[in-house]
Amino acid sequence: MLGWISACLLASLLLPNGECSDIIGGREAAPHSRPYMALLKTKRSLCAGTLIKADWVLTAAHCEVNSSTTIKLGVHSKKVKDKYIQEFKVLRSIRHNYDKKTKDNDIQLVQLSHKAKLNKAVNILPLPKKFDDVKYGTVCDTAGWGSTRKNISQLPDKLMEVSLTAINREKCAAMWKSSIKITTNMMCTLDASGEKDVCRGDSGGPLICKKMFRGIVSFGPKLCGNPELPSVYTFLTKDHNNWIKKEIKKKTNTIY
Repeated sequence: MLGWISACLLASLLLPNGECSDIIGGREAAPHSRPYMALLKTKRSLCAGTLIKADWVLTAAHCEVNSSTTIKLGVHSKKVKDKYIQEFKVLRSIRHNYDKKTKDNDIQLVQLSHKAKLNKAVNILPLPKKFDDVKYGTVCDTAGWGSTRKNISQLPDKLMEVSLTAINREKCAAMWKSSIKITTNMMCTLDASGEKDVCRGDSGGPLICKKMFRGIVSFGPKLCGNPELPSVYTFLTKDHNNWIKKEIKKKTNTIY
């Protein structure tokens, strides 16, 4: 997913178990079949995000967002100038009470410089309406423009997607216990074969379970597709939803 030396990649090298994600063992998404996907690009990094209102994108707090960030909607190919692509600057970005050390509350709101024109290629993914834990064994989907190889930054041009299986928080916590605490603000997926995963670079993308937006790609093992370490997502809790709605209501006339 990363075409530049990114803050995300640097973090993954410095931290014990990495902090970023790409698509491993996935497939090319049908063009514009995921119209809520956002591509966040700075001079050094690339992340994914989710359009939740015409002028708001939800992503991970550890994703770099600043005055140089451009956000694109309606993207399938990063190289082809599609007529559906809409480009934005950042009006403001708001991180939750994110803790870099524990990775808890890895969630960030980004207000676009203007409202998107909604159509078949650009549309909103609603926030969840229920907040119970995702059941063990539930098959969930995520997508991104990330690396398609476990240990090589081989970047696909087109949006990729992958299906992953949710595991219960207790099992995830036991597998991660030597390095990080899995909190109730997190959820996890694991592919027992190690053939499918998210990894460095695709951070901020949505995890969708039974057609509902349930999580945000947060972090995982350094070597993508490690069957002994799950990938971890910010779990969209009721508190997160209340925070999102509260922040969106605030007014500002100040450009980032």
